Amino acid sequence: MKKIVLLLLVSFLFISCWPTTDNGEFARQEYKPVIISRSTLESSIAFQNAQPIIKSGKIYIKDDLMFINDVNKGFHVYDYADPTKPVRLHYIKAPGATDLAIKGNTVYINQAVDLVTATFNPTTKIFTVTNRNKNVFPQKQAPNGLYGYTKENEIIIDWTLIK
Repeated sequence: MKKIVLLLLVSFLFISCWPTTDNGEFARQEYKPVIISRSTLESSIAFQNAQPIIKSGKIYIKDDLMFINDVNKGFHVYDYADPTKPVRLHYIKAPGATDLAIKGNTVYINQAVDLVTATFNPTTKIFTVTNRNKNVFPQKQAPNGLYGYTKENEIIIDWTLIK
């Protein structure tokens, strides 16, 4: 009997902590996938002028450059020669991108489902995509852990909250 009472008490505590709406229903966050075509994804990476950060992600420092991920949007490039005063230089637009790695002048970008290889010459400021390994990574999951459904040659690059 004690076990049943304890189980009911614990269950009540968990349920009472679950977020609810004003009318007492369980609150659920639902998301809609942002989908683009494969051809659009493959032509989407662009080297642009500096832009403000919307949602910062991972930070990567290479020599005097700092790269800050703008989650699922791209990377902000800063001159980091003086760490007390980083200077915004460029923006690498890469829809669906969440991470990068650099070896020498080669940049590896996780762009949605693809692994993209590019080169960057800081002297000439030329950024060139040199290779794309397709479907290396799985489709992006929603923040609540659910998966979206896509047709052939469609890629999920982000998720938006349905209000």
